[in-house]
Order: sequence, then C-alpha cells, then structure tokens
Amino acid sequence: MAPTPSNIRPSGVILLLLIALTAIRLSIAAGTGLVFDEAYYRLWGLFPAWGYFDHAPMVAWWVALGQGIVGDTALGTRLLGPLSALIGSLLLWRTTFLLFDRPVATLSVLVFNAMLLPSVGSIVMTPDVPSVFFWGLTLWALAELRASQNAKWWLLIGALIGLDLLSKYSGVFLGLGILLWMLIDKTQRHWFSHPLPYLGALLAILFFSPVLYWNAAHDYVSFAKQLSRTQGESFEPHYLFDLIGAQWLLMTPIIGAIALYSFSRNLQSLIPSRSGSTTLVIATSLPFAVYLLLHALHDRVNANWPAPLMPAFAILAAITLEKIKNRFLKRSAFALGYAILALVFLEIIHPFLPIPPDRNPAMLTRGWVELGKELENIAKEKGLSWIATASYEHTGGLGFALHGTMNVIQINERIRYGFMPPPDPILTAKPALFIMWDHAADGALKNLSRCIGQVEKIGTVSRKYGAVSIESFAIYQLTDVKITPPIYDRKRDPSSCQL
Repeated sequence: MAPTPSNIRPSGVILLLLIALTAIRLSIAAGTGLVFDEAYYRLWGLFPAWGYFDHAPMVAWWVALGQGIVGDTALGTRLLGPLSALIGSLLLWRTTFLLFDRPVATLSVLVFNAMLLPSVGSIVMTPDVPSVFFWGLTLWALAELRASQNAKWWLLIGALIGLDLLSKYSGVFLGLGILLWMLIDKTQRHWFSHPLPYLGALLAILFFSPVLYWNAAHDYVSFAKQLSRTQGESFEPHYLFDLIGAQWLLMTPIIGAIALYSFSRNLQSLIPSRSGSTTLVIATSLPFAVYLLLHALHDRVNANWPAPLMPAFAILAAITLEKIKNRFLKRSAFALGYAILALVFLEIIHPFLPIPPDRNPAMLTRGWVELGKELENIAKEKGLSWIATASYEHTGGLGFALHGTMNVIQINERIRYGFMPPPDPILTAKPALFIMWDHAADGALKNLSRCIGQVEKIGTVSRKYGAVSIESFAIYQLTDVKITPPIYDRKRDPSSCQL
C-alpha cells in the first residue's frame, strides 16, 4: 500500500502549469461570448430551483454562485469551471499518488490537462463540468478510504455521489461502479458488513432528494426526458466507431491511444478476488463505459457524455506511460497533446483555422451581440415590443446578448421555463418579432400555428463573425401570440405550444 505522508504534494512545475492553465481558462471564459447552451443555463442561474426539465440542477447553482461573485457576465456563468479544473487536478494527483506512486500521479495530471474534454470543456459551463468534478472527487475519497481503511470516508463518498447525481443523472453509474469494486476486490468485501457504507448510500439519496421531490411534483418529466435517450430499436453499430474515434481524438491522438489501450489491457483487474489499485479505477468506470458502448449500438453518443470518465482514463494512461521506456514516445505524447490544446485555445480566442463557419465550434460564441442589436433595431422600427423564438438556443443566445433591453421569450416548449416568472401578458399581447433558422422557419411556423395569429415575413438576417456569415435566420412579425403556462406531463410532446 502506498505511503501517505501529509507533506507529499505535486512538484512546483506541476503547480505552475496548473496556475498557468487556470489563468488561460479564466481569461478565455471572461473574454469569449457564451455558447447557446451556456446562455440557456445562464437563465437557470438567474432563477435557481430544485429541478429543471432538461437536467439536474447543479449547473444552475454553479452559475448562480459565479453570477453572485462577478455578476451576470460570461465569466460569472463560467467562473466555477476553471476553478473546478484546478481543484480537481490537485485531487487527481492525490488520488493517483495514493493508488500508485508519485511519478504516476504527476503523469496523470499532465494527461488530464492535455485532454480536450476536461481542459477545454471546463471553460464551457454545462452539466458535465460539475459532474466531472464530483466524479473525480469521489475517486479521491475512495482512494483515501482504500489507503486508510477509515470507515468515516464512506460518509464523504456518499455525499459526493449525491452531489454528482445533482450534476448529471449518470452519477448513478458511479454508485454501481463502487458496488462492483466492493464485490470484486476481496480486501474491500468486509465493508458489506459495516454500517457506514449504507449510511453513505442514505446520504447520497438525501443529497439527491430535492431532485426526487421536484420530479415527483412535476410528473417525473426530467427523468422521463433523460430515460428517453436510452430507448432504441434499430441496430446501428457504426455509432460505436464514432464514439471510440471521437474520444480518441478528444484525448489527443497519442494519449488517447494509450488511454484506450490501458483501459482494455487492465480489464483483467476485474477478475474476481483481484485486489489492486487498478481494480478500483476500472471497476468504478466500467458500468458507465458499458452503458455508453451499448447506447452506441443503436444511437449516437454525444462527444461530451463520457466526460466524467476522463479522470479515470487519465490515471490509466499514466499507468501505461510510466511503464514505457521510450522517452521519445512519452515526450511526443505530451508535446502533441499540449500543442493541440494550445491550437484549440488560440482558435477559441481568434478563429483562424480553415473550418466552415457553420461547423466550427469556436463560431458558436460569435455574433450574438451584433445579431441582438440588429434585431432590436428592426423591432423598434417596426413597432414590435418583444422577440419571440421557437428554440432554447435562440432564447438563451439572444437573451444574454440583449441583457434585458428587449424581452426574448420562447413561444413553445414552455416546460423548459417553469423556473422563471411567467411572461407579462400585457407585453406578449403586443406584436412580436419572431426569429428562426432560415431553413427551419416554415416548419416552425406550421407547428406554432395554434399559438399565433397573423404572420408577416420581414426578411432575413445573419449571425456573423466580421464579414463571414455563420448562420442565416428568417424574421417575421407576429400578432396575437398565445403563451400558455408550462404543462408538466411526461406523455405530452414538450415541443408543442400546448394549446
């Protein structure tokens, strides 16, 4: 068992690297506009609640805390992301040190911060950010438990699982992974006869209980939405290759290849009655990894979904890297990884790569303020009092761009906005400017036909970066718009205008 002297800490070089990366992330977070998902979560932060239709509430609470510290700004929305990456990296070092040794711990931090999902993803505030953080902290608490055999760690483990569930419902797979670890590792089976693991489980449920209560009071719509993603009847194995290929690239090519190899190579640690540090890392990751692989057999796995597994994959890659004697390969892995990371940072700051603008993730943050001002001017010229949308992307993006100078209200999917005060009926009785993607406008208006009266096309506008058009929108004048309160019915189509 690895020694645990209290004065052991990362080297000065690692600390300087983490400080530098944190400064870069905070600078980008403050100086770059919000992605539309973040702008939508910004609304959540303005109105914290126990639950939301789309996701668990932790992202809203993090945004609210950031807004409380630095205001309703891009940095306010994102503040806790870079800080969580810093704290998470330090505790990842501690985790790996406890499970293995100092060299592997150092490598794990270098690997983790070269991976694009945690390193760049920590700048973009989504539910994955707190999920990665609390998943990683749970691994740390498990490592402390394994090293000390102090049962009190189970209470913190339970609390952290609860916090992870409050971040994303996928945290349930972490709980299953811990159970799998206790079953496989013969040195940990004694915990089944100890009361504190069960108290920890109760603590996890207690922490998660606000979401359970909210769902019970709202026809379980949030659970139903997330569970609907697990349904699939067709067999589409090509998504499996998409999943593996995407994660390989997001971990950067050499590090990704080593991490995926290490994961498959170390599956043997799950042989019953094995007891080792690798068993903990693999067992706690396996249930979620298996779910993602099974999901990929019938549907696409979004590139961000495996993000909570990145601390474990960083440890696994570090284990293999430490054993590699070829210094050139080691240096190449990190040189390529950090070169790609630097390139991505530069692209976010000032897009320059020859990527079509409508396919460039860096363009997602561009042009919203200019578009908002253009729409506001058109609305004033036409005597229109508010902006109507039919997508949360436009509601969030334009809402952040206009910052209250003109109300932006989504006509349909009102179930998304139950946490907000209802729109002012005096305002919504007035004519509105409606915006929708040009290619989808006709279909959207048809679906909204029961919610609107007269429709008159005004023209088209574009979201631009300089002179480059990123995407085009059709804009219309609407009268007699009807907006209903949200209806919490998991059997009802949430995209309808609910009339």
